[in-house]
Amino acid sequence: MRFGMDFGGTNLKAGVFNEAGESIVFEQTPLRSHMQGDLLDNLIVYALRLTGGYDITAGGLAIKGLVDSKAGRVVEDVGEGNLLAGADLRGAFRRALGVPFAVENDARAYAWGEWCFGAGQGTEVMACLTLGTGVGGAVVTHGAPYIGADPLGGILGGHLTIDRNGPPCPCGSRGCLELFCSATAFRARVEEAHPELAGNIGDTLSLGATLPAFFEAVRDQGTTYQATLDAYLDDLAFGVINIIHAFGPDMVVLGGGVMNSADCILPGLIERVDAGAWTVPRGRVDIAAAALGNRAASLGVAFHPSLDGHAESRGSEPHESLF
Repeated sequence: MRFGMDFGGTNLKAGVFNEAGESIVFEQTPLRSHMQGDLLDNLIVYALRLTGGYDITAGGLAIKGLVDSKAGRVVEDVGEGNLLAGADLRGAFRRALGVPFAVENDARAYAWGEWCFGAGQGTEVMACLTLGTGVGGAVVTHGAPYIGADPLGGILGGHLTIDRNGPPCPCGSRGCLELFCSATAFRARVEEAHPELAGNIGDTLSLGATLPAFFEAVRDQGTTYQATLDAYLDDLAFGVINIIHAFGPDMVVLGGGVMNSADCILPGLIERVDAGAWTVPRGRVDIAAAALGNRAASLGVAFHPSLDGHAESRGSEPHESLF
């Protein structure tokens, strides 16, 4: 059995998985519910509760920010500070659980999970964008997560500039994809253009309900809301095309909460990307929705290549810089 935990921007996701990648137990809880007192202690207590009664052989933590997977620490966060930066995360969890433990950037773990068990299975080069609180990115190439010259290599898909005259980004650049295409940014765009949808779906009032209400309205009254969706797809297509031009993948996998409405997003996005991406032949890159949903990063880090040579078992050599 494997244990994986995903410390995201809004929620904590964690589960126990068998060797086939199937969930034995999986939970999602608001991150704020773990913030009282010592955060690391709280996470360890939670991990011990979730894994109790299972024979765990390895585990991992997926977390946002610049992660030194060799040292098992968050070196630096992008944007808001991370309360776990600098802590010996790998050592603390390894001692508590008594098993080998990995720590990895959440977007890279998400991509690895999708490559091993989800939409990216069988691809030689897979790129991934996660459209959530922010926009994460990662690449798996020839059986190994792409790292680059430093741990930020490949994970900054959300910080590709798509508008040089756009708003300043906390990363220091301007007009980043994340400012236009994260779920957070998309929700703000919808609420500005369609205030009647702000926070409403059915009889529920919630900020998190804005996007489901929007996509429901698109399906029911497409012409009224299509211009807002088209503007979002135009921006997202620029980001996906940039990823394709940079990495030449077989497939781009899109995940995150926005992709719960993939039926509204993929047809228009694929049309735009096929027209704009310079590939041979045109349109050769598949654009797909993530298959694992909110389990992807937890599952990916539970099977991190550093734990037991999982990549080798699939006929690929693990990337040396992971170790």
